[in-house]
Amino acid sequence: MRIKKIIAGFLLSLAVFVTTPAPPIEALENANIKTHYSSPSRGLTLSREEFILLAKLIHAEARGESLAGQIAVGAVIFNRMEDPRFPKTIIKVIYEKDQFSPVADGSINFPPGERALLAAELALSGLDPTNGCLFFYNPATAQSRWLDGIPRVIRIGSHVFLL
Repeated sequence: MRIKKIIAGFLLSLAVFVTTPAPPIEALENANIKTHYSSPSRGLTLSREEFILLAKLIHAEARGESLAGQIAVGAVIFNRMEDPRFPKTIIKVIYEKDQFSPVADGSINFPPGERALLAAELALSGLDPTNGCLFFYNPATAQSRWLDGIPRVIRIGSHVFLL
């Protein structure tokens, strides 16, 4: 019975944490945010600007998705950095021509929510619910069909992730 109360308390605190609204970007800029974000498991250190850019992409691509769906979007960025067919930096991967619609439509410039910041940190730490996927898309909104021939690996929320 005590374990059930502990689990219920944990789930309630997690729900409160996950549903807290995002602070305005001014709060992020003035907050005590780290200057660098390191990941021993990935062997990477990101600057504050790189980390915020990653969180902005996650927010723009997967706002409204579960935490797992947002982590998965972040993991794709890191998976691309490790693949020889893609650039080796966060900035170059995100801004590579015709790769991410939020870059084209400007929604990448919106401030990231708290869940996107958490997802960015968890993806940086090595969490990858896609198991190495390099691509993703939302079949309900995707205009291009060039990914149709690539084998699907997993669906998380609205997004399909591919190798």
